[in-house]
Amino acid sequence: MTGPVASAPLVRLEGVTKVFDGSGPPTTAVRDVSLEVGPGELVLLMGPSGSGKTTLLTLAAGLARPTSGRVTLFGRAVEACTARELQALRARRIGFVFQTFLLIDALTVAENVEIVLRFGRTRRAERAAKARALLGELGVGHLARRFPAGLSQGEKQRAAVARALANDAELIIADEPTGSLETSQAVGIIESLRAQTRKRRAAVIVASHDLRLKDYADRTLDIRDGALARFDKETPN
Repeated sequence: MTGPVASAPLVRLEGVTKVFDGSGPPTTAVRDVSLEVGPGELVLLMGPSGSGKTTLLTLAAGLARPTSGRVTLFGRAVEACTARELQALRARRIGFVFQTFLLIDALTVAENVEIVLRFGRTRRAERAAKARALLGELGVGHLARRFPAGLSQGEKQRAAVARALANDAELIIADEPTGSLETSQAVGIIESLRAQTRKRRAAVIVASHDLRLKDYADRTLDIRDGALARFDKETPN
């Protein structure tokens, strides 16, 4: 097990392996990984392209089921959940941040944040107020009525972070969230994620090959050929 956490983990992987068996020979993307991430913790997964980072994220979020081993989300075993139950779990308790933002161009920045709240049947006025508040906290409140096409890369990513937090997510999954950003923008995004982690007692798992992020993580895990090769304990700033 890679390092203890102070309280009950929100996500736990125990001896998890994922093998993809397509038309060619089987490929082991994740290999016997055990990991716990608890509330208020930001864990950074580092490794080159093809090392298994993204596959590990999909397993941690319940988007894929392991070939062997066990994944537990919020105390529930993923293999015991139906597809509908996992979908509801992700919609209500997990937020996602992607390198390519995945904002909807036809919607304003505020509407992109609000769309997540529709899954919880939040009233329209409440959705709008919450979106404005989150965007304000992340320094892009003045862009609420703008469309994504008119934003900088950093502004788009802040909007994406606001969207990930809109459902009061207890677990944030971020896949290469700073890869296309300049240093100042990248640092701003990871600082925002860490601040929200502390404030909300959420767990954040970030997959990246961006060395600039190491100083902002509570733990850095090095993944090579699908296996965790090293564990570094970081001192939070």
